[in-house]
Amino acid sequence: MSGPNPRAAAVSALVRQEQDGFSNLVLDAELKRQKLEGRDKAFASAIFYTVLEHRGTLDYILAQFLPKGLAKLDAPVREILRSALAQARYMQVPVSAAVNEAVKLTRAFKKSSASGLVNAVLRRACVYDLSKARFQNETERLMVLGSAGQDVAEFLRSRYPDEALGILTYAADGGRTSLRANPLKADVPTLCEKLNALGAAAQPGVVRGSVLAKFEGSPADNDLFRAGCYHVEGQASQLAALCVEAKPGETVLDLCAAPGGKTILLAEEMQGTGRLISCDAAENRVRLIRTAVERMGFANVEALCNDATRPNPKLPAADRILVDAPCSGLGILAKKPDIRYKTLPKDRHDELLATQSAILDTAASLLKAGGRLVYSTCTIDPAENEDQVAAFLARHPEFSVVTPEVPFPAGMTVGEHGALSVPTRTGMDGFFLCAMQKAQ
Repeated sequence: MSGPNPRAAAVSALVRQEQDGFSNLVLDAELKRQKLEGRDKAFASAIFYTVLEHRGTLDYILAQFLPKGLAKLDAPVREILRSALAQARYMQVPVSAAVNEAVKLTRAFKKSSASGLVNAVLRRACVYDLSKARFQNETERLMVLGSAGQDVAEFLRSRYPDEALGILTYAADGGRTSLRANPLKADVPTLCEKLNALGAAAQPGVVRGSVLAKFEGSPADNDLFRAGCYHVEGQASQLAALCVEAKPGETVLDLCAAPGGKTILLAEEMQGTGRLISCDAAENRVRLIRTAVERMGFANVEALCNDATRPNPKLPAADRILVDAPCSGLGILAKKPDIRYKTLPKDRHDELLATQSAILDTAASLLKAGGRLVYSTCTIDPAENEDQVAAFLARHPEFSVVTPEVPFPAGMTVGEHGALSVPTRTGMDGFFLCAMQKAQ
């Protein structure tokens, strides 16, 4: 193969993804190995994530023309087919180019014997009319048209029957990248102006201080990002951190903080004063927090490796605490496509609920009387959200739910145990937050 080949890099990364799972790590390693830059890097990344996001649909279509099914193929052939079909159906690549490049890749991956099959299957698959497909039941329809595994499809079908397909196909934040302006460096109008000058069409978001932008490549690959003018964070996630309503001079804990987006927002609200302790259970993720904080130019943040499920006497009593808990991630299916195909076994789910519960109990013990606790998740599963809050309040009658002064965007569902963003209702990520106050 002469020169960098973004299509080959995407296929190699997809083959590795089949084996070991963590999509962003797999892709990053492959892009570095193949030394891809600029547009090639962006194209390879786009193919990789488009395949992951639409795999259920792609596999259904390909299976119509593969009598023995996809599973019987060698992994490189399977991923060559998926990536070529993804380009033709979702990335505006002409069918002839997608097919021809796929046939070339069979030779590059030493699978020349499959070139005839790849050519024949793709020529038919690329023009397949999905509207004529007939499904056995609603779950299969969601799995194919929404590209989801059976567990996720069944969860959405039972909990959000009228919105299930919309949730699976929705591009949160208008399909743009959601950012937050760093008030130390640039306000929202200034940041929009500077991003527009770079060619990244930008406009203010619906959450105070947020900006939505459209980048050609990575939003981290420009001088504005490197100078700390903004950080990348979904609008709903920003809203959760804003509801902490951190004030200058306070002691604030961010107990599940990596990679650091909400910590940055809290530091901005505190205007570089007071004491902000930002924790995560894994040391390599704590490093991500430190890097993010340094880039933004904040000095009052202590990044600490800490397991929030257990009490830590070294942590101070706090005026405000944010618990952005580990969760199933069912609100961010567009951003983390591997979650779409996860199985949700009951024992794993129970373990997750127990972890969330333990972290909330830790937070309760660390919060000063009269203090604010915000619990948030990026899921739309009531068991992890409203039910978790209700159980916490039953264990801790000294806490009560309060309404933050931060305005909620239109479409938020506000109930007695918190506020929920469902993508089809708010245009943001699926997200839950609940602000609580400890009695004086």
